[in-house]
Amino acid sequence: MNNQAEHLPKEARGFLDFLVSRGRKATTIRRYTYDLADFYRFAALHAEDKNVSLQHLEPVMIEDYFMFLNDTRKYNHKTAKRIATVLRRYFQYLSQTHGLTGNIMENVSLPAAGDETISEDDLFTQKELSRLFTSIESDLGLSDEQIQARPLLAPRNKAMIQLLLHYGLRLQELHGLSLDNINFGTGTMAVSPDDGEVLPRPIQLSKQDRRDLNHYLKGIPKPVRPYPGQNHPLFVAFDFQKQTYRWSYENDEPKRLTIVAMQKMIREEAKRAGVASGKSARHFRHTFIVSALKRGHTLEYIQDMLGLHSTLVLTRYQEYVDGLSE
Repeated sequence: MNNQAEHLPKEARGFLDFLVSRGRKATTIRRYTYDLADFYRFAALHAEDKNVSLQHLEPVMIEDYFMFLNDTRKYNHKTAKRIATVLRRYFQYLSQTHGLTGNIMENVSLPAAGDETISEDDLFTQKELSRLFTSIESDLGLSDEQIQARPLLAPRNKAMIQLLLHYGLRLQELHGLSLDNINFGTGTMAVSPDDGEVLPRPIQLSKQDRRDLNHYLKGIPKPVRPYPGQNHPLFVAFDFQKQTYRWSYENDEPKRLTIVAMQKMIREEAKRAGVASGKSARHFRHTFIVSALKRGHTLEYIQDMLGLHSTLVLTRYQEYVDGLSE
């Protein structure tokens, strides 16, 4: 058994042994081992626990994993479906050998392929957005621990969601932002993606979004606050046990909020607001593009705003908006 398999939980190793006993090829075992190891690495980040138990394996976490593969890794739909097949067989094995009720993959929806048409389900409605921002400011449905943290967390979460919704940022762009990317004097934000998918670009922030970002930053206790000129991360992770923002002693700076934690925050805020399940950062981006087209902006304008290499990827959005007027 290879090194990756050695770090898997015993139930996953048992599944691989089962496949070997059924005469599966060595190449198949290697592929299953890689896919399971990758899945469990994500699960550990999502659960914020290195020892992932069966109780952590829920449909919402698995959906977040496939959103991560789709939005951040840029896996194509065919690859995602192959990985889903691996997990479906694994969870079927767990249901038969470890007492899991049914195959939890049956309740998991994969993200749509990138070339599929846009529909209402891909967008936030105005009513949903209104409920979302109202909910962020409230403590309804929160535990005592969460209520105590809310004055610090609400401004951060609101600022993050506004950048996704108002400027169509991708989650990895939001994650990569540093405080030095924001010029509060001119109100500009420099987006410098490092994956080559889109182009670097300046974005002009609205006065309100600038104020909300500043409000979030001023609310962070000074010892763990990001400071200009240090390349400190813009969005900082939170420690519920200590009820303050986290410091990375390894990097000697505020601890950057991970993409996985950003995904989780969006899902939890949407759920608390009563928004339809499955909404993610992609839905904010879809909503930004459709809203811009409805306001009469050209495809070229949106291309520049998003740093796209061409307008071809915007065709399906234009077709959706055109269909609304037919």
